[in-house]
Amino acid sequence: MTTKLQIPIDQDVREGLERRARSLGFDSAQAYIRVWAKAEADGRKLDFDGNAVVLSPEANARYERIIAEFEAEKKAGKMQEFTSVDEFMKDL
Repeated sequence: MTTKLQIPIDQDVREGLERRARSLGFDSAQAYIRVWAKAEADGRKLDFDGNAVVLSPEANARYERIIAEFEAEKKAGKMQEFTSVDEFMKDL
């Protein structure tokens, strides 16, 4: 079940929040707020401005090897490719 939460907010704040949400990849301020609210309700903290994860040299080498294997399989025609979501879903 869902419910609406209506909060009066200054128009400038609303516009700034909308810009911030879109810069983070959300399609709206509402989507951004929903994700934030769910995390807060679950006792989790979100860090949208944190530093990127830096892999260890070993992990980086492992991922490079995996990527190379995928690229080799693709080049050899062993990897199935899909041109649409519908095509992919039918294969599942």
